[in-house]
Amino acid sequence: MKKLRILAKYLFIAVFCGVIGLSFLVYNLFSTRFSTDKHENRLRTQLPQTLQSDPRQLPQTLNLFMEDNAPFRFQLTWVNAQLDYALFGTSQSKKVLPGKDGWFFYKENEPEARPLARYQGRTDTLDSLAVLAQSSAKLQVIHDRLAEAGCTLVLDMTPDKARIYREYLPAGYPLVSEQNRTDRMVAYMQSHTTLPVNWRYSLLRSQARLHPERLLYYKADGHWNALGALLGLDGVLEELNLPTRLPTEYTVKPVGTMTGDMAYATSLYDSVPDETCWEVENYAALFSADSRSVRVFGDSFGEEYIPYLQCRFAAARWERLENFDASLLDNPDCQILILECNERNLDKLLDIVENF
Repeated sequence: MKKLRILAKYLFIAVFCGVIGLSFLVYNLFSTRFSTDKHENRLRTQLPQTLQSDPRQLPQTLNLFMEDNAPFRFQLTWVNAQLDYALFGTSQSKKVLPGKDGWFFYKENEPEARPLARYQGRTDTLDSLAVLAQSSAKLQVIHDRLAEAGCTLVLDMTPDKARIYREYLPAGYPLVSEQNRTDRMVAYMQSHTTLPVNWRYSLLRSQARLHPERLLYYKADGHWNALGALLGLDGVLEELNLPTRLPTEYTVKPVGTMTGDMAYATSLYDSVPDETCWEVENYAALFSADSRSVRVFGDSFGEEYIPYLQCRFAAARWERLENFDASLLDNPDCQILILECNERNLDKLLDIVENF
């Protein structure tokens, strides 16, 4: 009997190792069919990287390598994600919070971002008066220096999706105050500087409620769509005393579909419906051409401005927010400079301004 138990143990170990080994073999033989490259939004840990790591970190990096390259990892993760979402309405992602009616939002995965706490207007997310005064003074100096170089600066704060479509958040995130961190900062700058500041939260929120069929943000993506971007940009153009249209006067047409980044982050890209991409019809014919050039320094929200700006101005280009530095003050290489920042990235903007 004892020999049989020992034999059974060895047999179990052999079968276990055989299954694991066979799974690696099958997976690699048919790697093109099982490939997950199109579903990964990051570089997976590679074997050379693992073997060249610090010996003290080898167990950790080896574990990461196994997690990233385990056979059928994607397929098993996908099944688990479907069950979590369908049965419990939860997400595997540390970054994404499923809401109501197929909406997704960023959650409190990063202490410095805290998008939901800031949406709620919690007092511990507000900046002190000293920070407001210092940042406003720096931005005023930047504005004045650019004006001396023949360039008009507009500060453009773009609202997060959770504020515009708050009714789709899951229960448990009540508003503490209607005035959040961004509202407070914008109000301070508008009353203490001559800097043009665009903050279209009220308009976007009212349009989202009045016309729920005309979505301004994607349901399963962190960004606004072409219509939301245009309504945001119109606020910048109005700060420049340029003509715009009423939101309902823009006609949009579908130009394809897309799968949102949050759908990928939660491994739900096959079960969350693709979303319609819109285009504003005949935008180039709505306004007279402007001979000036525009530079946008911002995040991906500001990047969405470029097709519209290129229709209206002689030249327009987008650059990352972190590329905005003091060298631009004497040579802005444009007549209009839009400094755009989504409220999730406000800390990044304040850090950049601090360097001036």
